[in-house]
Amino acid sequence: MTKTTLRSATLVAAVAAALPLGALAQQAQPGQPAQPATSTPEVAFMRADANSDGKLSKAEAAKMPALAAKFETLDKDKDGMLSMGEYMTAFDAPAPKQ
Repeated sequence: MTKTTLRSATLVAAVAAALPLGALAQQAQPGQPAQPATSTPEVAFMRADANSDGKLSKAEAAKMPALAAKFETLDKDKDGMLSMGEYMTAFDAPAPKQ
């Protein structure tokens, strides 16, 4: 596993851990078992976007410590919000050299 993949998996796990358990599975329809939700960065972003405006505010990001720690760096246009594109750069960035 590459460092970038590991870091991405860690960020997705941190986002998922910050969400209520009910958000991690789709509601079952009568007569059907619950289906586990797909854990992708895009799905994590949409779940974290509490007001569904397509952006993450500092307050929304604060629920995810791994993301909150990088908020200022990821907010490239310095508007105080993370767009999906800005958020996704956290998953595309090369691993820091050690």
